[in-house]
Amino acid sequence: MRTKVDPVLAWLLVGVGFFLLLGVGFYSRVALNPEGTTDPEPPLAVAVSTKKTPSEEAVLVEFRWNRDRGRSRLQENLEAMLRTAEGEQRAKVHEELLALMKRQTLEEELENLLAAKGYPHNAVAVYPETVAVIVKGKTLNANAVAEIGELVTRVTGYRVEQVRIME
Repeated sequence: MRTKVDPVLAWLLVGVGFFLLLGVGFYSRVALNPEGTTDPEPPLAVAVSTKKTPSEEAVLVEFRWNRDRGRSRLQENLEAMLRTAEGEQRAKVHEELLALMKRQTLEEELENLLAAKGYPHNAVAVYPETVAVIVKGKTLNANAVAEIGELVTRVTGYRVEQVRIME
């Protein structure tokens, strides 16, 4: 013999179960970590120890965030134009999208090469007419600037006058 369960009672039990699970999660978070300390890093995380101030890292993060946000907006606009464009205009928009992807690839390549050369805290933005390079954590002398400039010009094909290097 089968009994029919009242739908209101079923939803009430699901809600109570949800709040119990929520309470257990909150309790375990507070009770097992009463000092408010952060959880330890996962066992597979790589610990990095460097001499840097939080503001230096924040500058790089904000720079990259603004760069990526601007690129995303431009890409969305170009893709929208591509959907409605025809003929020669479509080819021009397609070329601009390819150039945008090439600049993104150059940025990633330069950031990796700079890190390999001993400048791990860096950010690069390749624009149509200039390249901006930010290096944090090291004081740059004339030799370092020349080394970075030579690397950037060799990888991007831009002229030295088009490269901006900042600390």
